[in-house]
Amino acid sequence: MPTKSEHQHRPEPRAQLSRRSLLKAGGITLGSVSLLSLIQACGGEAGEDGEGNLTLSMPFLQDMQVPDPDIMYEGEGVQVMHACYDGLVTYKSGTPEIIPQLADSWTVSDDQLTYTFKLKPDVTFHDGTPADAEAWVKSFERRAAVEQGPAYMVTGIEKAEAKDATTLVVKLKKPNNAFLHYAACPWKMLVTSPTAVAKNAVKDDLAQTWLKTHDAGTGPYVMKEFVPGSHYVLERFDGYWGEQPYFKTIRIKITPEIATQKLQLDQGAFHLVSHGFAIADVLSYRKNKKFSVATNLGASMMSLYMNPDAGMFKDKSLRQAMMSAIERATAVETSFKGLTTVQENFWPENMFPKGLAPFDPKVDLGPLTKKVARLSNKKIDFAWVSSNGAPAQQMAELIQTQLAPIGLEITIRAMPSAEWFDLCNQPADKRPDLLLATMGGDALHLDTALRIFLRTGAKPLNAFQYGNPKVDALMDEAITKGTEDETNDIYLQITEIIADEALWVPLCRIPQNFVTHSDIGGVELDSYLPYIFNSAKIKRV
Repeated sequence: MPTKSEHQHRPEPRAQLSRRSLLKAGGITLGSVSLLSLIQACGGEAGEDGEGNLTLSMPFLQDMQVPDPDIMYEGEGVQVMHACYDGLVTYKSGTPEIIPQLADSWTVSDDQLTYTFKLKPDVTFHDGTPADAEAWVKSFERRAAVEQGPAYMVTGIEKAEAKDATTLVVKLKKPNNAFLHYAACPWKMLVTSPTAVAKNAVKDDLAQTWLKTHDAGTGPYVMKEFVPGSHYVLERFDGYWGEQPYFKTIRIKITPEIATQKLQLDQGAFHLVSHGFAIADVLSYRKNKKFSVATNLGASMMSLYMNPDAGMFKDKSLRQAMMSAIERATAVETSFKGLTTVQENFWPENMFPKGLAPFDPKVDLGPLTKKVARLSNKKIDFAWVSSNGAPAQQMAELIQTQLAPIGLEITIRAMPSAEWFDLCNQPADKRPDLLLATMGGDALHLDTALRIFLRTGAKPLNAFQYGNPKVDALMDEAITKGTEDETNDIYLQITEIIADEALWVPLCRIPQNFVTHSDIGGVELDSYLPYIFNSAKIKRV
């Protein structure tokens, strides 16, 4: 990463695209798709005004967190937040490249302390007030004051100021080469109407109560209904600064059962299911011309964690023997049926350059066999995080099968995400011996993964509460470096420490399977969470 960088981009065109006219007669077809099937696919809500203003229908597996831009910090809800709000920058779909959103261009000072953003002019919030540089200053202040999960992204800001309506200057306390990644990631800083916050605040709550069911953003959609446990309705914002969305309405129905989601997708009640299908269903949809499937690898990596503070894996040499004991390729291929491949690098490749930290040990069960033979207690509690679905369960069972012949008595159990998140608060001997779970950061920059999974005292994803002052110091040093090579040299030092500690076995990056009816196009997926689509781009084809 250069000590000084400048990105200039042509501003987005402001002209609105004309909308399609709705077919008027029941017997008219569009290609091979009849009007009746179009209406059915939209849940009977197509053609509300005769101008092709259709409804896109989709499910969520569960209620999202409250849709507050400074609180929401989970996966599925990003779909709603990115439809209603915008950031300064974003990732180009399918890559870690940072591209403009509300910032047309930006520069970084030689000392990496000052970021100057040139904003798009004439952008307005849904309440009609200007989304200018001063609004960004207030938005940074609100995120810091609310002080929830994503607040760390702004704690390094010493001062943000509006030089004029379209010039935002951000000065950092210390250099941070991950700052633009904070601004691009799924949980990035989102500009929020200061007027709406002030108008709807109750005492000093910064409108947190109001923002549980409303939005205050600039995005292509406005939140019209937010009914927890039932549905959310987003309606097109006609004053949107960018290309007008094709769909007038996005309707999201809370549908906890994957089987129900599949049934409604097959019957046309849903246009798409963004993730969660069993591998067998994905492979079936791939063969069905009525559907399209996009399979992409995000930044999450499935890993086998070992408890370093209790039980048999407190022995570091035993953990090290586990690093080469598992036939990973077989387990990955069997569990995911070719939708992903065994991990060949210690970190996800879109987070750290491929080949710099290779992980490809020769499978050798011998060292582990010798150590297990000397154990008086060979029982292992093995938990797999249930939110990762059937492939994770099968992966756990295959690992159990591989290790059983050497005498390990492994008991497998499913662990809900909430229990996984609470492991950090439990005594070491109450945590499982083995844990099959994911690892990844908040952004396509290794800094966020390190801080979430390895930082001393980090919660909740540092499940076994690993702590190492040297690792903490190195991660703090890495983000101050002015070049990518210098930064990566420090990350390689961290990798050497963690690999020697043998805290986890990297298995594979997790494939996300986005299934739509074949007449849905314009699908542009998030680089980090490839089940989140750009709501301004999706359309009928």
